Amino acid sequence: MSTRWVQRLREAIEAAAGPQSAADTDSAWRQVADSDALRVTLVGPWSAGKSSLIKRLLVEDASPVPQWLTVSASRETYEIREARSTGVTYVDTPGLGSDERRHDLLALSSVAATDLLVVTVTPQLLGTDVDRLAALVDGTAITPYGGGFFPAGALVVVISKADMAGVDPVDDLDGFRAMVERKRAAVVTALQRHVRGELPPVIAVVADLGGQHARNPQPDAAAFAEGREWDGVAQLRAALDAGQVPRLRAAAQLRHWARAGAVALDQATAALAQSQDQLRRMQADRSQVLVLEEELAAIDASAASRLRDDIRDEMHNVIMQSDVESNEQLAEQISERLNSCVAVWHAESTSKLVALARRAQIELTPAGAGSGSQVVGTHVEQFVKRVGAPTAGRFDAQLNEFVAKGLLVADKMQELRLGIKSSDVPHHLTEYQSLVDRIHPDVYARTLSLLGIDGVLTNPQYAQDVASLQKHEGVADLISYLRKPGGITSPAHAEKLKNTAHTLRIAADVAPVLLELLHMQQQERASQHLRDRRAQLQVQADGAAARQAEQILGDGPQRTGWRGQVAELRTALRAGAADDEALDRAAQQISTLTAARDSLDTVLRELAAARSVED
Repeated sequence: MSTRWVQRLREAIEAAAGPQSAADTDSAWRQVADSDALRVTLVGPWSAGKSSLIKRLLVEDASPVPQWLTVSASRETYEIREARSTGVTYVDTPGLGSDERRHDLLALSSVAATDLLVVTVTPQLLGTDVDRLAALVDGTAITPYGGGFFPAGALVVVISKADMAGVDPVDDLDGFRAMVERKRAAVVTALQRHVRGELPPVIAVVADLGGQHARNPQPDAAAFAEGREWDGVAQLRAALDAGQVPRLRAAAQLRHWARAGAVALDQATAALAQSQDQLRRMQADRSQVLVLEEELAAIDASAASRLRDDIRDEMHNVIMQSDVESNEQLAEQISERLNSCVAVWHAESTSKLVALARRAQIELTPAGAGSGSQVVGTHVEQFVKRVGAPTAGRFDAQLNEFVAKGLLVADKMQELRLGIKSSDVPHHLTEYQSLVDRIHPDVYARTLSLLGIDGVLTNPQYAQDVASLQKHEGVADLISYLRKPGGITSPAHAEKLKNTAHTLRIAADVAPVLLELLHMQQQERASQHLRDRRAQLQVQADGAAARQAEQILGDGPQRTGWRGQVAELRTALRAGAADDEALDRAAQQISTLTAARDSLDTVLRELAAARSVED
């Protein structure tokens, strides 16, 4: 029974297009099923006489003609309209082939959900008219595979405006009838070339001879008395048998669900193609991110190795070439050499990170990219803006502190560089950290980011932003503290002090070692004892160089070191690639959608192969 097909289609549509799609299809059908009247839908190209035919049928039924039913050469019908008569509901549809896809879809939806379909064609019988008619008869207008969706009595073909075919029925009735028969034969022959099996009845109709009553909103039935013998309207009315409603309604229900299945199949196919394309992009992005991560790891390893070697070599050069006699002179030479070599290292290494980030922006953000690519683009751009900005001075400060600490002039050098005496550093750091800890978490990052801008507390450009932040808990106290002279002036200043405290022990160890090496260099070189001692001290210096390199490479409390930059770029890269779980979900979605789409396709194919809609 057709109910079995309906249930199969319902389940397949729900699986392929979702429960809402099946619910909408069911709701649309109930609007049709709730009526006991025979539902007759007229479909055909624009200006094929559909509206004139409905008007004539209503007049013959002695039913009022609704105001919307106008008849003219323009395309009057833009929506589905209904006209009710005794036991019949006539449905007018937008003209097919009007270059409006929405109109065609509306007409086809009405074709599916109707008891009886009247297809109008013009006497000229254009090739497109034949194609549309054949598609309706063989069911390919309903589903891509066709089927016997119109049982006997469910489809009638009307050659409308037969009086416009060249023979006037009033002047030459015999000639008119012969012409009508030729037109009928032409339609039948055209259908036989496209469709196998039984063909629907073909009736030639003259709904309004010469359009005499086109402008009369409520013509009388007597006005058409002259042509009733030959105008075909009586034959058409006989074909509209309201007594067949139960049988035709069952076929209409199946046709309605089959059409919904075809629409759902198109949607599922499009969704499947989109999901497959998305998975391919995800996999390509994942592969590309892995390549970029490998390059990032290589840049990181090379930069770390070079930094260690550069610091060690510069220390050895000072030992082997310097002839200074004081700690102050030694500190100046070490500072100058290390600042220079680390500045070059930092500029070259950071440029490699920025170049890699720029590549990621291009390779992971193609034209028309999805949201994931937009995420990586944003993250990488933020990285480039921050890391690509000049950072000279950060490593200078670390290296100056490294050399200065432990020397006789350590306190003076620190005070000149940091603005705070060494003995006061712990107190200021403790006070600063307590104020930072009181900042509300919601504005913590934004506060430190703003206060990290050089001159932010004195530049009028930032006055509004500073004032806005001071409304939040703890921010006003921190800003007030930073404004006080003789203390910490900014988050960067605090970070500098933290690095100073961190490197104090290392610098205190290495300065005496380097100085002793220098003195021994100037002494008796032939002494094996001195050579052995120099070797031992050089090993110690190498260790100090390695520790200083690690400090520069390290993340630091605010992730300001080299490794912090590398980690930030790695995070930005990974934001553009799906993880294993996301890829698995995408693959599973494709598998599920493929199975649902194939299941729906199978139902439609089997329905097309069925002998009748009641199989």
